[in-house]
Amino acid sequence: MLSCQFHHGSNMARADTVCNQSLLEAGERPLERPLGEPGDVKTSFVTREGIYRLMTLSEYSRPNRVTYQPQGQTPPQVNVSLVSLGDQGDRICFNHGRELYVYVYKGIKKAADLNKPLEKKIYKGTNPTCHDFNDVSASGDSVYLLIGFSTGQIQLIDPIKKEVSKLFNEERLIDKSKVTCLKWVPGSRSLFLAAHASGQFYVYNEELPCCSTAPHYQPFKAGENFSVNTCKTKSTRNPLFRWYLGEGAAINQLAFSPNGSQLAIVTQDGLLRIFQYDSMELLGTARSYFGGLLCVSWSGDGRLIAVGGEDDLVTVYSNELKRVIARAQGHRSWVAAVMFDWFLEGESCYRIGAVGHDTQICLWELPEDNLVPPRARAKRRSDPLQLVGTPSCPRLDECPMLEALVCKKIAHERLTSLIFRPDCLITACQDGYVYTWARPPRLPT
Repeated sequence: MLSCQFHHGSNMARADTVCNQSLLEAGERPLERPLGEPGDVKTSFVTREGIYRLMTLSEYSRPNRVTYQPQGQTPPQVNVSLVSLGDQGDRICFNHGRELYVYVYKGIKKAADLNKPLEKKIYKGTNPTCHDFNDVSASGDSVYLLIGFSTGQIQLIDPIKKEVSKLFNEERLIDKSKVTCLKWVPGSRSLFLAAHASGQFYVYNEELPCCSTAPHYQPFKAGENFSVNTCKTKSTRNPLFRWYLGEGAAINQLAFSPNGSQLAIVTQDGLLRIFQYDSMELLGTARSYFGGLLCVSWSGDGRLIAVGGEDDLVTVYSNELKRVIARAQGHRSWVAAVMFDWFLEGESCYRIGAVGHDTQICLWELPEDNLVPPRARAKRRSDPLQLVGTPSCPRLDECPMLEALVCKKIAHERLTSLIFRPDCLITACQDGYVYTWARPPRLPT
């Protein structure tokens, strides 16, 4: 049974801070904790557009800052979710250990107030692993937040209205493995996807109950190394669909294309799969050079997909050419999060960022006109795990290798999240700190 305790700020370590600090003050105020030896961890870095600066007043973390280390377990990765509520501003959610927090996100010009979380939960017997806001139904009065757990359950809450709390897979009859990724279906107020370490993901409708017994499935669609099933029930119940990929390798992340029509999925067997979501058709595949793929991101125009993982590389796949067109090097350990910077995306150049277990942030630029496609192979092998030397996984000398524009150590613990926003970028690391980095001021045109 999933249970949690609610804690509201009484013995907070951080005193109230003034919320009208200027951008300059936020950037120059010293950190409340040492960053280590001089030159060890960077608080700024330079790109061609200017200097990115760490906004120390905009740092989010758990208020009590008590490290939680479950015995014999690796704490779940610290993830960050954001939602915009229009005139009501933004909300931010992050997890750490068995704790989950929701705050008002105040950006780069106002200080974070850690004494006033909208929601603070400490769970017993399970850890939150992932979460996602529903931006379709979000308003200043209500926002739906999905939370996945290490023991397989899924919770739906409203951290603003406080009246909603639903549990899915409560008895673990649908899947007993860790929830690895949650995504609301684009444009939907009620449909969401839940991916698991079992190599399966499920389509839920939050308005429907789950089966009261272990679900029985019937075939719906099958393709190359994947199958889709529906539940055999007298009345419609969750899950609506069960997708099973490959041989059961853990699904690490999934991402919808910007227009919501396609779904990219990365798994522990090193494969990227791209589906037409509505028709459930497999459109393309690629794989890592070796090891599992951990993260995936779409370019703003939907033409490119970037993936990162245990080969320490970022691999760029062309959705149009159906092939890997470039790799990016710079990280010295696993790549935990990769993102296209949509706000710097030009007609002939893409900006890609990634953070990793080496505590570094790396940035690359991908000039479209300089790309040389991999040499064509006469015959494609049928086994998707043996794709080296094909367009889905060219050898290292068969496609361009991008050198990093920026490669800086910005944390003591491994970095786990990266989000680009119009005026800043946000990073998170495994010790539970969420950092805001102000973009360079834009020059007048």
